[in-house]
Amino acid sequence: MMRVAARALSVFCPHCQKRVTLESLRIVGSHPGKTLATCGDIFVEPASQLNLEITANNVVVRGRVNGAVNANGRLQVASTGRVFGNVRAARIVVEEGGVIQGRCEMTPSFPVKKADETEQQETATPEPEELVPVDTTPRQIRPIHFD
Repeated sequence: MMRVAARALSVFCPHCQKRVTLESLRIVGSHPGKTLATCGDIFVEPASQLNLEITANNVVVRGRVNGAVNANGRLQVASTGRVFGNVRAARIVVEEGGVIQGRCEMTPSFPVKKADETEQQETATPEPEELVPVDTTPRQIRPIHFD
């Protein structure tokens, strides 16, 4: 497990050298791109219409998503939410009126490590100073209008 400072919004994976986003996101419009991925949570608000793949720890859909949704923890589709694509999550909650049109797959969340594996990792990696949990306050993304 990698530890990061509370102010970090992203880190580079030491194994694959890819940028990993840590913050939670609140989508209130549209989002350019093909994927939206974070280690935090994603909240899709009622006015949002997304045409992309979503990957996050937990996902709450109150708007419309056209594309696959992958959640390590929980996927919640509210009464105003619509998902048109395959979904994969450890827990799936669909409120009355919510729609999922696609294949649903329930998968376990990340495997839990054994106690002796955790102890070996902790002793092998020195502890950086002044590390605290990552801020989970969602960041709001507003639509971009080109005039």
